[in-house]
Order: sequence, then C-alpha cells, then structure tokens
Amino acid sequence: MIIQIFQVLLLASASVLCIALVFYIKRITKSFEKMQADISRMADEIHPMLHSFETLTHSVNKITTYAEEQMHSISWMVESVKSRVVNLLEVEKKIREGIEGPVQSLTTNLNAVKKGIAAFVQRLKF
Repeated sequence: MIIQIFQVLLLASASVLCIALVFYIKRITKSFEKMQADISRMADEIHPMLHSFETLTHSVNKITTYAEEQMHSISWMVESVKSRVVNLLEVEKKIREGIEGPVQSLTTNLNAVKKGIAAFVQRLKF
C-alpha cells in the first residue's frame, strides 16, 4: 500500500513536472519569437542604414579622388613655379655677374677721372 501511495505521488509529481515543463517551453518559445521579431525589425532598419552607408562611402571616395587630383595639380603648379623661379634667379645671377665687372671698372675709372679733374681744378686755383 505504501508503495502504491509512493507510485501515485511519483506519477502526480511527474505530471506536475511535465505540465511545468510545457509552460516553461511555451515561455521560452515566446521569448524566441520575440527575439526573432526584434531581430527582423533590426534587419529591416539596418538595410536603409547600409544603403546610406554605401552612398556615403561612394561620395567619400569621389571626394578623395577629386582631392588627390587637385593635390597633383597643385604639386605640378608648385614645381612649375619653382622651376621658373630657379631659372629667373640663374638669369639674374648671370646678369649681375655680367654687369658687376664692367660697372665696377666704370666706377673705378669715373672715380679716377673725378680725382683727376679735382686735381686739375686744384692746380688751376693755385
């Protein structure tokens, strides 16, 4: 008799555990369904963001390409100006070297003539 009571208690406990297990499985299923709905909603929201990001990336690439082209153009212009300035400085140096000698000798000769005239005028006064 005690064995039969234990069997009845064990069967009742097993039944209660099965019912509890069904409720917990139902709760877990609802949680998974809610997570699936959330993930689906997030995926729907992510697609436009990904499209916007792709558009932004394309725009940034175009801007970067344009900036690189402008930098190359500016670099070329700077090199061109630099080369012209160097050429002008070389021409100026050649002109200065070509003029300095004759001008210096002219200046020396004019100073000599001035001294000669001063000496002549000095002699005339006495």
